[in-house]
Amino acid sequence: MNCIFQQQIHFSPPSLKQTAPCSPKALKLYRECSTNVILLSWDSTNNTAYYFAIAVDSNQLVTECLTVDTACYFTDTVCGQTYSFYVRSIFSGGLDCNSGYTDGVVIKTSPCLPQNIYTIANCDSISSAVITWHEAAGAETYIVEARGNRKDFYNCSSTNTSCTLTDLVCGESLSVWIVATNGDCTTDPVLGEVAETVPCIPQNVSAVKTCSSESASLTWNNANGAILYIGTATHIDGTVHTCAAMAAECTFPNLRCGETYDVKVKATNLQCNSSESQHVTLQTAPCAPVSVVVTRDCAANHVIASWQALQNGSLYTAVLQDEHGPTVNCSTSSNNCTFTNLLCGMNYNITVTRNDGQCRSLPSTPIQIQSAPCDPQNITTVLQCDTNTANVTWAASAGANGYTAMATDRQQQRLASCQSMGTSCQLTSLPCGMRLNLTVQADGTTCNSSSQPKAEVETAPCIPTNVSATLNCTSNIASITWHSALGATWYLVKAVSSQGYKTSCNNTVTNCDIPNLQCGQEYSITVTGMNGVCMGPASQPVTLVSAPCHNTGIQASLDCRTNSALISWTPGNGTLSFNATLQSFQDPQKHSCFTNGSSCNIGSLPCGQHYNISVTGYGQTCSTCSKTLVTLDTAPCVPTKVNVSLSCGSDTASVSWAASSGRVSYYTVTAVDDNGHTLTCNSSSTSCDISGLSCGQAYNVSVTAMSVDCTGQRSEVRRISTAPCAPQAVVSQLLDCRTGDVQISWQSSKGAQIYYAQAKSSDKTLVCNSTSTSCIIPAVGCGQTYNITVIAEANGCSSNTSVTSQVTAGTVACGQSLKLPF
Repeated sequence: MNCIFQQQIHFSPPSLKQTAPCSPKALKLYRECSTNVILLSWDSTNNTAYYFAIAVDSNQLVTECLTVDTACYFTDTVCGQTYSFYVRSIFSGGLDCNSGYTDGVVIKTSPCLPQNIYTIANCDSISSAVITWHEAAGAETYIVEARGNRKDFYNCSSTNTSCTLTDLVCGESLSVWIVATNGDCTTDPVLGEVAETVPCIPQNVSAVKTCSSESASLTWNNANGAILYIGTATHIDGTVHTCAAMAAECTFPNLRCGETYDVKVKATNLQCNSSESQHVTLQTAPCAPVSVVVTRDCAANHVIASWQALQNGSLYTAVLQDEHGPTVNCSTSSNNCTFTNLLCGMNYNITVTRNDGQCRSLPSTPIQIQSAPCDPQNITTVLQCDTNTANVTWAASAGANGYTAMATDRQQQRLASCQSMGTSCQLTSLPCGMRLNLTVQADGTTCNSSSQPKAEVETAPCIPTNVSATLNCTSNIASITWHSALGATWYLVKAVSSQGYKTSCNNTVTNCDIPNLQCGQEYSITVTGMNGVCMGPASQPVTLVSAPCHNTGIQASLDCRTNSALISWTPGNGTLSFNATLQSFQDPQKHSCFTNGSSCNIGSLPCGQHYNISVTGYGQTCSTCSKTLVTLDTAPCVPTKVNVSLSCGSDTASVSWAASSGRVSYYTVTAVDDNGHTLTCNSSSTSCDISGLSCGQAYNVSVTAMSVDCTGQRSEVRRISTAPCAPQAVVSQLLDCRTGDVQISWQSSKGAQIYYAQAKSSDKTLVCNSTSTSCIIPAVGCGQTYNITVIAEANGCSSNTSVTSQVTAGTVACGQSLKLPF
């Protein structure tokens, strides 16, 4: 038997009347802008059991806080809202006695983060860019800051959703951040879309002539902001050749050797183009390898040098030279070479020459690359448990311009980082309860060292949250549950009573049972997360009050006529009120009565139910349920689907029905005719035969369910009719000797609707029918002897045949009446 547990139902015992508490005073608000946590505090009031505070936001959504302290933390507030706070004092003597709400105090939360930050390039001006965003709730002013790749700094502010960065220089790739403020709080910066200014004009453009080449190379200094360069070589006859490259060099193919070209280059970032560079004159030379491109694969630590192959049968030689002088040569007849296993922390130059079998061209323009820095070694970490700060150290590595230490989770999401020019740094504000991968990356000019995790650190467990305590009022076992704390491998639960009694339990999952609580005491309960390295902080304490004693001696009696139950019991010590409940598996509705006494009445119970009875007693803080199982059966329900079948000519009716709900001892079937005569039969199953029915009678048939203590209500009545009785006193009369017409008459039969008369001779049968008590059979024929019979019929059923008589046509004087001997 299950009892409904209702927690935190408070009842006040009889006491002297006291006045309602005063309204709280000195309401104060403290808001943490970064988390939007709001602390509401007030001065305590007399005669107060607890306080009830509410927060109402701009959308009229209400957040509640019930506390015995003089402060409430509101942690689920929403950005960009204005909150009004109210509090009232609740009198210890009852739920309905309180001070009423105070006047509201108002505070705003931090604005929401701006979203959908976009940059609109202004290709017509190198000095401006427009930044736009979607409006952030609660924001009054927006501040945009941008930092260029040359550490230039720009800003603008606006009260609407756009502003223009001015005085920009060419070739900037600006990292854009935006913050929203309402005058009190400012959001964290939100990184927006990169703003690209118009690329700078390429400078120091020069042409390269090589031996026996049909092409020439054009070089220039890298232009800030350029993604791609487009070079143009114009012949004196107007023929134009172009080349494009991502590096500061490109080659014009298919030039006529020994010709003069006017050459220029412009830079583009794929959105805007720079102005043209200064023009230079190009004198072509013998063809050499052109369109040399070096592709770096930082992860694989190799480079691919590729170029445009102009003539078949040429042999190309690519040369990789490190900063100390040693070279690696790669000769091939194809258009690319791959240099693998580059030494870490090394600077290289790459050049390409072509040999057509007669002449070796000049080397291509050297391309400088820097291999990735070497991986830092000997990484160590030391964790400070109280602050979740990790001290990271490592050994210096070749080729490093600086170092970045990173802490990442299992999904490689960066959670904390620090940078250093030396060999140590601190990772601060690490998230609690996580096993983090630590990587120290050496930062190079082009490539960085690998970012594979080289160490781990386990931070202190987080604070267990949502701690709740429920009490089994029957066993006084407290069940403590909480939300898991990240990083905790087990938990310690402590319970301290108001009288100093201490008990505890521990578990590796998020629940724990504390048995044998002493009756009627208030306990303060905390949960602490533990791991193999650190002990986390304890949770906020929750309170729990043990249960009162059980109710005994439960008794129940039923009034069969009204289906009302009277429940009585002996109250348990410490119980202030009671709830008696009747529950059945068949009846989804629970029936109950509530009282402060030791008995109550539950009326209008459904028929045919088997109820389990429980009596729940309510104390100061929780309820207890009775242990003894007591049951009650209501009167049986009305039988349904009653079916009566009667065969024509039978005096026995078969009655069947659907079983009634409830505990039925047997069923009584009753058949009553129109004169009040009654026939019955009893059955413990769902069918019964009633015999002795009279012919030509109509009966009302019903079924009643009987239990040990009660008689159920009668079922719906089914009406049946038996077959008509056999006709009596049959008389025949020859009406016309000449025609042989015979009239047959009889007495009326009970239940008959129509009659059929039959005259049967040795060679033919003649019939007539009538709804009255006579009919005429014409042209019987002279000298024939007939057997005369009559039957009655109603509702498709025929009576028994009347007594047979004989008549001979032509042997009786016309008009003479023959009375048959029956």
